[in-house]
Order: sequence, then structure tokens, then C-alpha cells
Amino acid sequence: MIFSFFTGLGLGGVYFAGLWETVRKLPDVEKPVRRIALSYALRMTLVLSGFYFVMQGEWERLAAAMVGFLLMRGLLLRRLGKTTSTFIGGMPYGSRGD
Repeated sequence: MIFSFFTGLGLGGVYFAGLWETVRKLPDVEKPVRRIALSYALRMTLVLSGFYFVMQGEWERLAAAMVGFLLMRGLLLRRLGKTTSTFIGGMPYGSRGD
């Protein structure tokens, strides 16, 4: 169970850091839709494969991995959530309205 939890933390870190980098680089790419689609496909393939292998047929392991995954999401939101950059139309991004 501990291994599953830490694997979920790692998967969450890779998934959400990849999402963050994709969004940050969108203004600089020529074809943003392609970048978003490719990033999503790669991140989802990695995470679903990771969950499948860590699960080993037991839902408890999957649940522990999901807890780690969601905990990493929360940690990264706290760490990266506040920015001074702006996105399209001058709307701040990365802020949850705080």
C-alpha cells in the first residue's frame, strides 16, 4: 500500500507538472491544439498505465495510488497556484480566485 501511495504521488507529479508546462508554453507554440492533444494523450497514457500496473488487480492499491495522485495535485496547486502572469485577455491564470 505504501508503494502504491508513493507511486500515485509520482504519477500525480508527472501528470500535473506536464500539464503546467503545456499551459505555460501555449502562447509560444505555432499549433496549440496539437500541443494540447499530444500532451493530454501522453500524460493520460502514462497515468493510466501506471495505475493499471500498480493496481495488480486489487482496488485497495488503486485507491492508495489515487490518494497519492490527488494529494500531489493539491500540493502543486498550493506551490504553483499563484502567478503574476496573465493569459488571453489579461485574465490571471493559476489563481483560484484567492
